[in-house]
Amino acid sequence: MSDVREAAVTGIGLLTPGGVTADATWTTLCRGRGLARTDPVLAGLPVDISCRIEDLDAEAALGRRLARRLDRSTHLVLLAARQAVADAKLDPAVWRAPRVGVVLGSGGNSLATYQREFDLLGRGQHHLVSPTALTRSVPSMIAAEVALDLTAQGPNFTVASACSSGATALAVARQLIVAGACDIVLAGAGESGRDRMGATCFTQLKALSGRTADPERASRPFDAARDGFVLSEGAAVLVLEHPDHARRRGAHVRALLRGAASTCDAHHPVAPHPEGAGAEQAMRDALADAGCAPRDIGHVNAHGTSTPAGDTA
Repeated sequence: MSDVREAAVTGIGLLTPGGVTADATWTTLCRGRGLARTDPVLAGLPVDISCRIEDLDAEAALGRRLARRLDRSTHLVLLAARQAVADAKLDPAVWRAPRVGVVLGSGGNSLATYQREFDLLGRGQHHLVSPTALTRSVPSMIAAEVALDLTAQGPNFTVASACSSGATALAVARQLIVAGACDIVLAGAGESGRDRMGATCFTQLKALSGRTADPERASRPFDAARDGFVLSEGAAVLVLEHPDHARRRGAHVRALLRGAASTCDAHHPVAPHPEGAGAEQAMRDALADAGCAPRDIGHVNAHGTSTPAGDTA
């Protein structure tokens, strides 16, 4: 067991509706404008708006064969992972592959894949069902595809904890480094939530913003008139590294992940505890794990869902 309690962040990969790099996304965020707009994929549904990544040619970025084998969520994660590795100035051709892990979060996998293939099956066209539908639909495959692409032969798995899946992946990745099981772990999450079944289910739950006539003002967390969130897509992957490993190779350390914690409200299938009890306990436990006090915190990234129940909690 290592006596190290933190993981160094040495690389960042990011694709969002705000841009297909971290810098581009930050520039867009600083403009302070909404990115939601009418989505042709959702045409005819009660809520037909989303935030989507434009001008991304997956076939050009990944090659036609690989792009066609994978679904949209995996396209995004794979490109984010490549970005993160390049940003960290790591070379998969020479790294110690058995010491490189991949831990990725997935909240719902690809409902679009299920819908398309089940439609074929329901019409009696079983002979048209893609043999890759199985590998596209297995949640663990987003991590496996990154490992295949970058030759990472260490621990490899996907975690699912709904909207906190990416944060959970970072926490688990840190544990692998602290335990001495890995020198490097690629950790993060990706999702493409722009599918008709997901949009329908969230609409039935009354979780989506209904501002379809004014999409740029949809999803207003903590606003008195908030009415829900907007479906979106994106991926973020960080390179987490053992501090000694990063030091030996002269890596630029962007941040240190010092503490993490997880709790469960055990309150309701989808609604948070009305007083945010589970979230509060997780934050207190994470601070304790990091050896920090509340006064040490300079930024809080809120889970602002723009729903009355979520924002109140």
